[in-house]
Amino acid sequence: MADERLLPQLATSANADVQSVDWTFEPFWPGQRLMVRIDEHATRVTDERGDPAGDDLRGVAGLVRAAVTARQALIDGVWSAHPFRGDEGESRRAYVAVDLVELDGESLADVPFQERRRVLESVIDEGVQVRVSPVVKQPIGGWLTGWRANGFTHYVAKHMNSRYELGTRSDEWLKIPTRDTPQHGFVGRLVGSRERVRRIRD
Repeated sequence: MADERLLPQLATSANADVQSVDWTFEPFWPGQRLMVRIDEHATRVTDERGDPAGDDLRGVAGLVRAAVTARQALIDGVWSAHPFRGDEGESRRAYVAVDLVELDGESLADVPFQERRRVLESVIDEGVQVRVSPVVKQPIGGWLTGWRANGFTHYVAKHMNSRYELGTRSDEWLKIPTRDTPQHGFVGRLVGSRERVRRIRD
């Protein structure tokens, strides 16, 4: 396990209108995608390519380790300055956890996302610099308005039963633009795009 390359699961970019109650929604966080593995001996931080994080990210390991209440965990998240602002408008970075892949030596890869998410919330003591990404359900029109106002250009739709496969791009995770069109409302489609809209209903 020590030499394993930890590649995060990625979302598929989509021009989609997801109205199903079987999906959840969260902002797409800009920043550096980081996998953080905590065990009894060390905390390992790797980037989206599976390489050890650089010296500029050395402090992330300590922040996440201090916030996680479990003895062992593998967490997928983003080191982001958006939209956190400190005094006088200066950026304040935070590690935003988006998924939990392992816990106490057990893989959660085959556990449905909705359950992984519940467990993730239970093992992180949130603070200023370690947070859990908010997840919402339908209706999301008001949330999209707020996310756009905060500068988010995309959001992610995740099927509640989606599994986690390291290093894959999942069709059950969709990265969708937050922009809307006047004739279609909050459908998350690119303005003027001729691409066929993927419509997901119950």
